[in-house]
Amino acid sequence: MKKLLVALGILAALLALAGVAILVLVDVNAHKPRIESAVSDALGMEFRIRGKARLRLFPSAGIVLSDVRLRNRGTDLATAEALRVGVKLRPLLDRRVVITELALEKPVIRIEKGIDGKFNYETPPRPAKPAAKEGEVPSAPLTVSDGSVSGGKIVYVDRKAKSETSLDAIDLSVRDLSIPPATGAGLSKGISFSGDLSAKEVKTKDFTVSDMRAKVTAEAGVYEIRPFTMRLFGGTGEGGIRLDLSGETPTMKVNYTLAKFSAGESLAAFAREKFLTGPMTVTEDLSLRGNNADEMLRTLSGAVSLRGDGLTLHGMEIDKILSKAEEARKLSLADVGAFVLAGPLGSAALKGYRYGDLYRSAAMEGGTRISRLVSDWTVRDGVADARDVAFSTGENRIALKGKLDLVNRRFVDVTVAALDRKGCARIRQKISGPFGDPRLDKTSVLQSFAEPILGAFERAGKLLGMSSCETFYAGTVQQP
Repeated sequence: MKKLLVALGILAALLALAGVAILVLVDVNAHKPRIESAVSDALGMEFRIRGKARLRLFPSAGIVLSDVRLRNRGTDLATAEALRVGVKLRPLLDRRVVITELALEKPVIRIEKGIDGKFNYETPPRPAKPAAKEGEVPSAPLTVSDGSVSGGKIVYVDRKAKSETSLDAIDLSVRDLSIPPATGAGLSKGISFSGDLSAKEVKTKDFTVSDMRAKVTAEAGVYEIRPFTMRLFGGTGEGGIRLDLSGETPTMKVNYTLAKFSAGESLAAFAREKFLTGPMTVTEDLSLRGNNADEMLRTLSGAVSLRGDGLTLHGMEIDKILSKAEEARKLSLADVGAFVLAGPLGSAALKGYRYGDLYRSAAMEGGTRISRLVSDWTVRDGVADARDVAFSTGENRIALKGKLDLVNRRFVDVTVAALDRKGCARIRQKISGPFGDPRLDKTSVLQSFAEPILGAFERAGKLLGMSSCETFYAGTVQQP
């Protein structure tokens, strides 16, 4: 046993000396041009190692490259402070590379969409590789047991739209990564892995998302992001996204709930003013498909729901105005109901419709307590249809019917009405035309609140079994 232990000790010492000899004698930097050429040829882009390259034997064999850069179309597509690649030693004897680890430290990926609509990661089509000859081993997919990204950043720039989105402090761990030898469309369809993703902050010009976390899996061109959590406008979001790239046309399904977010913060992000404050919850169950944003919007279908209790609409005392017939005739119901439009499908209407101008110009003050708000929409091929859209105050109930054409950015047969106890319209106003320049019909007072004889007519109608009006709204919001 003693001799065996001594022999093992001598063997370990020889291995250690061999490792030291390899580290000292083998100049990895001399092979940098070959590494750069091989990676550049594989990706069809320019790969450069600006820092030093060094071998590593412990805790596992591998190579460390510092200050690496990937360029395409004249711009830096990706940079990283360090790239670590771990390999198994035994397969190297058979001229096979088995990667055990792939790690990026502080990478920065910058994706740009030019004015011409092309992305900086697009490469010219390359001729197909000839089929493997008889007896020749075909190219095998690249497999990695474990991969990681630490302290990463992604920036997306749209030159035409003049917009920028950034993801900061990205950490990613990937398991069982498999990358096919094919490039282009074949790459996205053939890649497979499972992993965990987190990002401290996602910034756009309008809002900021924080504490984003997700589990991600990819298999045969289908990417599943679930559960996907985040913080937005002070609320907590949870749900999932499914992206299918296996067919000719990409498809996406989104099922997500953002609970108890601040209405004031969300409106301020788009309208720059807080007309409505209080907690709200929005739920989206949508599907879309297409090769660009226009195609996706035209196929947008599903359902969107917005709910809120105990809200405050600032700048207008609705109950006070509706208590007088003369004031009611001057009221713009379009303004009153605009934030309902702006809720679940908000950015489309908000960016065009300058709601609040009418009552703000009248220098009205005060506010209205919104007891209950429900805004449920059905979406089909880019057109949102109001299914149950209404809110109640201390004394009144206001509802909306009609459609929002998100593709052509138009109001379609939209009517906002103040209701009586039977759900009939007492006052109503129609909105039509483009979001940016809507046409508001004159407010129509169908029943005068100041005429007591109206009550006598209603009582007479009940005795005769007659209905005095057509029901405008029969949804879930109750009359106060």
